[in-house]
This record gives sequence, structure tokens and C-alpha cells, in this order.
Amino acid sequence: METGEITDQDNYWMEQLVTANDDSMLAHYGVGDAGISSRLWRSVTPLALPTARHRMDPAQVKELVKNGGERQTENRSAVHDVMQALRHAGLHHRIANIRVQREPFEAKGERAEPFSDGTRFSRHQLWHVEIEFAEPLNGMVVLGDGRYMGLGLMAPVRQAEGVYAFTITDGLTNDADTLGLARALRRAVMARVQDKIGKREKLPVFFTGHEDDGKPARGGTHDHLAFVTDLSRKRLLIIAPHIVEHREPKKDEWNEYENSGHLVTLAQALQGLTELRAGKSGKLRLAPQAMDMDSDPLFAASEEWVSVTPYVPTRHAKRNGRDALHDDVLQEVQRRRLPVPLAVEKKGGDLLLRFRVAVPGPIQLGKTMHFGGGLFTRYMDEHGHA
Repeated sequence: METGEITDQDNYWMEQLVTANDDSMLAHYGVGDAGISSRLWRSVTPLALPTARHRMDPAQVKELVKNGGERQTENRSAVHDVMQALRHAGLHHRIANIRVQREPFEAKGERAEPFSDGTRFSRHQLWHVEIEFAEPLNGMVVLGDGRYMGLGLMAPVRQAEGVYAFTITDGLTNDADTLGLARALRRAVMARVQDKIGKREKLPVFFTGHEDDGKPARGGTHDHLAFVTDLSRKRLLIIAPHIVEHREPKKDEWNEYENSGHLVTLAQALQGLTELRAGKSGKLRLAPQAMDMDSDPLFAASEEWVSVTPYVPTRHAKRNGRDALHDDVLQEVQRRRLPVPLAVEKKGGDLLLRFRVAVPGPIQLGKTMHFGGGLFTRYMDEHGHA
């Protein structure tokens, strides 16, 4: 038409857009009440970034192979561009980690380069991106220069979160009580969970550690949260039972297909936790802390572990105190689904565990483990070597 409109008569083949009655697919991208809230997000379609990978002549690939330094420089520039893309999208959340690559993160995904067809972007500008936020985030998340053309669409990754760390930024007194802090954190978490599930709903054992009659949960398992005060690093930790016991989450803890369970409730309840009133230990200001489980001294795999908080045996010693302690520790290690240690030694006032192979943390043993007792860290010798 002269006025510029395009009608069906002009283009009878033109596809029509209609309103969809089913919006359940939006939940896959973190949108709506049923949307997944996650710290980990991955690109479905690659991001178009200003940083372009150095183009190599296909005929000279063997002669012009990129060295490690050049690849590292490209990746650093791309990561910087991702940070800028987040800022442009109005997402100012704290970032724990960013990964960039050409390959898709999913087995059935496509490499980044083919997405350049039909766009104004060079195939060398496209990157698949994984972003780990410090706190769970809802969608939708679309990033990069091609976000209005279908590029840069992100999707949350379903995860069974199990460790939450909070840095103590202010308010800690000099005579802070580690056990008191752990108990205060437990009370705060239970209160926030109660608000989340409703005042009249009964808190599950997962959060309280107590049965319906008020007695401590028993049965040989530790299916409830552990609260740890790590004063050496000025942080508080909340650790789920499947992490403590080195197992997969149970169905009531996390349902992958429905994204439900105690772990989901916990993640939602912890959002916005910035203050903890802990009596004589202070009125603490808290900030979520991202953790690298592969390097953190409480979680990274090691052949030797040393206790950093007192170990309290699960039962009273009846005979030889040393043998009784040794046997108690061995039983506790096996309850955590860890290999039997080669040796259990006393090192001053601490316990030292030696394994045949490197085992991952956390290692929490003994009667007071749910409040930070019997906590072990990767052993460092006098030269600072693990």
C-alpha cells in the first residue's frame, strides 16, 4: 500500500502472530510464579559481544594455531563484555563466576558460529556464556548486542543448592561465641522459612533438627541443616544434609522436575538475609558470598584434614579413652560416606585424618557437627603446602 502497511493481500504467505494460551514454556526461562530461581544461568542462543575472536585463515590453521596467551586475552575481553552487557540490561547482581566458550553447554546445543547466519554479526563475535550469580535470580535474562534479534537468551540451570555462605561485614564483637552464632543463625533461618511456608505450617525436621515431640532427630542419619561459624574467614555457612553426607538429595529435599522441596524453600527464604542479631556476639551485617568449592579449604579435596573446632564424641568412652575416640571417629567418617582413613592422629589439641586418596569436604563429625563442632579443614604444613 502507498502508506506502507503490509496486508495479507500483499503477502498472503506472511505468518500470523497469535496469543498463546499456554505460557508454561516461560517458566523454562525463569519467568512467572513457576519460573526457576537459580544462581547459574547459561546461554541458549549465544551472546553477540563487541570482542571478536581473532579470525584465522582456514588455509593456514596449522601454521597459525593460537597460543594459550592469545586465547586467555580473548576470553578476558569477552568476560569484560559480558559484565558490560549485564550492566546495560540493568542487572547489577553480584557475580561469582563467568565462563565463555564457543561450544554449547548442552549436549544437544549448537556451536556459537552458525547463529551468525542472517544477522549483522560476525561469527567471531558470538560466544556461549555461563554466569554464576552470588544469589538466585529470576528471569527473563537476555544479554548482548543481539538481544533484540533472538541472540543472548539465557536459561536458568536446575541445581540442588547445598551451601550458603554469608560474609560478616560489620557488627562482630571481639568476644563472639561460635556456638551462639550458629544457634542464632539457625533461629533466623527457621523464622524466615516459617514466614515462607505460613505461620500455621509445621517446620520440617530438615530445618529444625527436632522431631514432632521436640526431641533431637535420631535414627542414625543427619537429614537436617548444619550451621557453621567460620570466624577465621569472618563468614557463616548453612550446609544442607546431602552435602554433609556426600550423597544425592532425597526427593523431599529436591525434586528436579518440579523444582520443589526443602532446598528450594531454603533458597527462597535466604534471599535478602542481610542482618543477624546474635546477642553478645553482636548485631551482624551479612552479605552473600560466592564460593569456589574446588579451592575453598573446607571443601576442596585433600588427603589430609585437620580439625578446626573441637570434636565431641557421639557416645561416652567406657574403656581406653584413646581407642574409644579412634573408633568413634571412624564410625562418624563412615556415616558421612567417606573412605576409611589410613590414620586418625592427635596433633596437639586437634585431630588429623589421613586418607589414601584425596577426598572432598566438608568433613563434619561428632555430636555437635550441626552447630559447627567437629569441623575439619584441608591440612597445611609449616610451609603452607596442602
